[in-house]
Parts: sequence; structure tokens; C-alpha cells
Amino acid sequence: MRVVHAADLHIDSPLRGLGRIEGAPVDDIRLATRRAFRRLIDLCLDHEAELLLLAGDVFDGEWRDFNTGLFFVRELSRLRESNTRVVMIRGNHDAESVISRHVPLPEHVTTLAADAPETVTFEDLGVAVHGQSYGERSVDENLAQRYPGRRRDLLNIGLLHTNAVGSSDHGNYAPCTVSQLVDHGYDYWALGHVHRREILSEGPWVVYPGNLQGRHARETGPKGCVIVDVDGLQIRRVEARELDVVRWATVVASAAKAQNLDDLLAEVRAGLKGALVGADGRPILARVIVEGATGLHEALAANPEPLEAQIRAIAADLGAIWPEKIRFRTSHPEGEAAIGEHTLLLGALRAELARVAADPEALRDYLGELGPLAASVAPLLDLRLDDPAAIIPRLDELESLLLGKLGAAALEIPR
Repeated sequence: MRVVHAADLHIDSPLRGLGRIEGAPVDDIRLATRRAFRRLIDLCLDHEAELLLLAGDVFDGEWRDFNTGLFFVRELSRLRESNTRVVMIRGNHDAESVISRHVPLPEHVTTLAADAPETVTFEDLGVAVHGQSYGERSVDENLAQRYPGRRRDLLNIGLLHTNAVGSSDHGNYAPCTVSQLVDHGYDYWALGHVHRREILSEGPWVVYPGNLQGRHARETGPKGCVIVDVDGLQIRRVEARELDVVRWATVVASAAKAQNLDDLLAEVRAGLKGALVGADGRPILARVIVEGATGLHEALAANPEPLEAQIRAIAADLGAIWPEKIRFRTSHPEGEAAIGEHTLLLGALRAELARVAADPEALRDYLGELGPLAASVAPLLDLRLDDPAAIIPRLDELESLLLGKLGAAALEIPR
């Protein structure tokens, strides 16, 4: 028997940051989540899967219209002739309280209830699937501890949308521990919610397949599902399959050994080429980070725009790769000594940035004082001024920029 496990489809979720990427095929990329789901259905058909498990967040919230739901139903209907059963749960993004629009699902599709864990059995497959949907977007209780015991005569699968690893990148919904899942006695835990593919245990299997399609620059690398091969009551193999349509990548170029800008651009070109090779023909949206201690630091800090333009030109020459953002995190090779008598100012600057990073209220005070200026630049920086949690991680970039400017100014002052 073959089971396919996927999660976090986020169908019709917008990919973030596309409007700023010059020359990218934006209209095609906007359909990436739909195309990735279609690839999932194709994979089920091609590999004659008997069961498809969807571990929550099929949708990204309320639909704009019924087309999202109709697309989902049409694709699932393709599995009817192959007699592929589908069992799904709702997660925090598509909880019953979030999705008010509904379309009837095909009869071979089962959505598990939200009020309590339930079990659906397929006697002909020898499988019992246990699970529970979210009724509300925020679920703070440990759902897994109420899941029913195993059926001794069947292969037992737990379907759960949870933060079992305490990931800070995701809400701590339906929290549980890996040891608790292992001790529950099921043969396979089909998890969702964390968008990074990860095998937490192999005895029994506890698996995050990751999401089907990366949606922004923090969701880099291959995305897809896993195929589970079963022989009787034994799981023989768990294999990842890539289904993403467009790939996000981070390309880090070291400026440490660059003697001039041509050397640095050669380093960037090599990184972009490597990303293209690893994507197996997929278009790439890349965040380029130039870092390291370098004699070019002052020039980059004072005027990075020409190098940004050259990097985008290199990407255009290479083909289907577009820089989503270009960040400079360089420093002077002599470190803080280059700033000389300005070390007092340097210390005060770092102390104030550290204070703001540790105190969201202090950050709000700054934003309030800056007012119109902060509001005018926020769209260019892809920031929400009402979300200090999103701004604080960017403060290190501000520090790098200000220190670069300070170092350049210090070197111009006669001693």
C-alpha cells in the first residue's frame, strides 16, 4: 500500500514580495500554490496511492470567492477513479471558525471533526487514521493526549496539526512533545503546521513533510510531500518528493577575499549559479546576502546601489533567477579600531539598538516620534509599523548600515 502525506498547502496564498522583483514572471508565480497542489494529485495518480493525508492548513484563511474551493474539489475529484481515499484535518489557517464558505467535498474525502478526536478506518487497506481538526484558529490545548488508543489489527496513523518542536517561526498551537507521540503507540504520525521538512522519529515515524510551496524568503529550499510505502502492518520506506513550482533561495557571497568589486561579483555569480543547479529547472527567487570583513566595506556602505544593479544584471544573464532582495552585512577588516575616536558614539548606538530590540514599547515610541517618515519608507522595506516583532529582527541590518556610514565618515576625518 502507498500513502501520500502532505500539509500546509495554503492554496491561493499570495507569495510575498513579488511586486518588487523586476522582470520576474509574477502572473505565473502567483499560481504557484495551485500548481503545486495539482502536482500532488498527479503524484498520487502516477504512484497509485491508496490514501492521501492532508495535515491541515489546506487553505490560508477565508477565500476571496468560491473559486478557491471549486479548484480544490475539482483536483480531488481526479482521485475518484483511482479509488484514492483522502483524509484531512483543518489547521489554524483553515479552522472551522475561519472558513465560512463551504463547497461539498467528494464522497471519497473525509474531514475529521473539530469537537473531539475521531477515527476513520479503511478495513480493505488495513488502516486506521486518528485525528482532529481545529474548531478555532488558536488551539492552546494538547490535542494529542486525547487521541484514541491504537487498533491492534490495523496500521495506525495519527493526523495532527501541531508545533511538536517548539518552533519560534510558528504559533505554538496544539503543543505536544515528540516523546508523547512516540509513546502513544501509533505506527506513523502525519504532522502539519511546521513548514520545514523534518523526520522527528523513525521508530515509530513522526514526520513533518513541510509545505508544498515556499511562499516567502524564509521558506527556502525544496518543498513537497512524503510517500509512505506500507507492507502489511509495517512501514517499509518514507521518501520525500519535491513538488514546488518556484523555489526560494538564500545566496550568501563572502566579501572577505575580494580585492575589488569584480572579485565580489564573481563570488555572487558563482552563488547564483549554484542555486540554479540545485533547483532542477525551477525558477528561483533569491535573497542575496553579501557579508564579511572587507576593504570594500566603506564603498558598499556609502553607495550600495551600483553593486545592487550589477548583481541584478548578473541574475538576468543567468536566466530564471531573480534577486528578491540584496542585503549587505559587511564590516571593516580592522573592526572597531577603524572608527577610532568615534568608539563612544559606536557604543551608544549599539546600546540603544539593543534596548529597542529588547523592548517593543521603546520601538513603538520611536515609530511614533518618526511618524510620517517611518510611514513613507515602510512599504519600501516590506515592513508593518504596527508589528514590532517583524521589525526587531531587521535591527541588525540597521546596525550594519549605520556602522558602515560611521566608519566611512571616521576615515575621512583627519587625525
